[in-house]
Amino acid sequence: AEADHADEPAVAALRLGAAAIDYYPREAKTFWATHFLRLREPVSIWEDTRDVVVFDHDRCRVLTDWHIPEGARVQRRVVQLRGDLAPGTKLTADSSAYLVYELPAPFPIDTSPRWIHAARSARIVDTLDDGVILEENSIAGFTWQDLPIALTPPAPPQAGSQQAAIDRWADGVIEAAPTVAAEFPRDAATDLLLRRAPRTASGTLPRSAGDDVDDIARAVQELDHSYLAVQGPPGTGKTYVGSHVVARLVAERGYKVGVVAQSHAVVENMLERIVAAGLPAARVAKARKSGASGDAPFTVIAKDGYAAFADEHPDGYVIGGTAWDLSHPGRVARGSLDLLVIDEAGQFSLASTIAVSVAADRLLLLGDPQQLPQVSQGTHPEPVDTSALGWIMDGAAVIPDDRGYFLAQTRRMRPEVAEPVSQLSYAGRLAAHPSTSARHLDGVAPGVIPVPLSHTRNATSSPEEADAVVAIVGDLLARPWVAGEGEPPRPLAQSDLIVVTPYNAQQIVVEEALAAAGWGEVPVGTVDKFQGQEAAVAIVSLAASSGRDAPRGLEFLLLQNRLNVAVSRAEHTAYVVYSTGLLDDLPRTPEGVARLSAFARLVGAV
Repeated sequence: AEADHADEPAVAALRLGAAAIDYYPREAKTFWATHFLRLREPVSIWEDTRDVVVFDHDRCRVLTDWHIPEGARVQRRVVQLRGDLAPGTKLTADSSAYLVYELPAPFPIDTSPRWIHAARSARIVDTLDDGVILEENSIAGFTWQDLPIALTPPAPPQAGSQQAAIDRWADGVIEAAPTVAAEFPRDAATDLLLRRAPRTASGTLPRSAGDDVDDIARAVQELDHSYLAVQGPPGTGKTYVGSHVVARLVAERGYKVGVVAQSHAVVENMLERIVAAGLPAARVAKARKSGASGDAPFTVIAKDGYAAFADEHPDGYVIGGTAWDLSHPGRVARGSLDLLVIDEAGQFSLASTIAVSVAADRLLLLGDPQQLPQVSQGTHPEPVDTSALGWIMDGAAVIPDDRGYFLAQTRRMRPEVAEPVSQLSYAGRLAAHPSTSARHLDGVAPGVIPVPLSHTRNATSSPEEADAVVAIVGDLLARPWVAGEGEPPRPLAQSDLIVVTPYNAQQIVVEEALAAAGWGEVPVGTVDKFQGQEAAVAIVSLAASSGRDAPRGLEFLLLQNRLNVAVSRAEHTAYVVYSTGLLDDLPRTPEGVARLSAFARLVGAV
């Protein structure tokens, strides 16, 4: 590929493709190496690792002791485990996790002489603000009374069908034996890797006066085995646009459409919105996640029921699933879809995009790489862990016009909030819809309000900032609040506020301070918890006294994506509570300088 006649896009694409082939094995290898290292090391060394919870046994208890549930063959118990969540930890109900016990373990298990812990898998029944409710199985008839000391991340899912799909795509590239970009196969995944502009019948993307749904629907129809990207900043109606595009293409053109995302919840939300956009629920289907309950606004099918559902709807349909579903030829036949929608494509890796792309002729990428980024376990020789949308944007704040569409108007934030968010993350191109100006909070200025404090030696928690948050909340509650045009004023309630912080330790400190003041119903959490949500007022508490005190330094604390998500939750006002010492640090990298500069502009320090 690096011969004299090879061009740069071809070389980059071949390197990415080669890295994609081993993407899943590298992800798994990194996990297992870390997992077994934890079994050899004291908890104090890894307790701050993402998705780790160290339990406080004084707050843990057995809810249901060992018993054999109806229909089960082994004894089970249910335990409530509370403790300290490591920064960035995100727990999900009805998922698995490893429970770590001290050796000697209270159950039979093979161990290594170097281990000081044992680990076994268990099912998370429900999540708590400071822990989990878990169900454990007995082992070979043994039961025990001891409780685990920590929870650690589960093993990554088997790559299975995704690996096979990537291999099939790679076989097509090898068969073509490209040395220049023009010789690559003509498919959507390859266009992405080459960073080609979407190939359309007309050679351009339709652009009318403000009708995003119509423009995007027409552009999708014109795609020639290619992709289309849509960047939707907070409050710009990405899901609304995507759902109406899909509903129109199915109803009017008989399209066969798939919807895929990182989680079942995101997929099901899009399916629900497609039904709300007018497509009958009988033409929208998905297999539910194991253990899911409640009514679904779409047709529920079995995991092996996709083909039968497709046969029943030759006039067009929508199916939804995860990457494992859409890359599985036994569920969704290769090339059987006219369009595959990747929702939250700013968090969907290039490797996973290649895997699911084999199901469809066209890809529609919906998302925003300026919000929380793709999370990867492994270290890869090429950036195949980069999100599909992030790769095609190539570092740009706003998607180039020849690559897709930028939804430029937010209906969430007032102009005074939208403007600093726009400057922070969207090159000044994001604007507020005129209707947002109707929002009004009596006696409080709209916009981003800096709250600088002087404190020292705080790393992940700051009582000084917690006190400031309590004072802000006390000043705001019960003020007359007008939520929108035509809405009557009402007293601002605790549920109209959110407090966002980078660290779980600060979350606990703020929650305790608010509860002591009688305002324990104010939602408090990390950035991850609140992505996609909104509130009249967002209060951001950064906690760390300086970049030297902050775990992972300013690189993590002032990441523009995280600040963007935190501030853009606010409909009317965002308070940013921070230590003045953050502005005194001298970053060591160009990225650090850029982040500190952007933060200084956000809080008006420059």
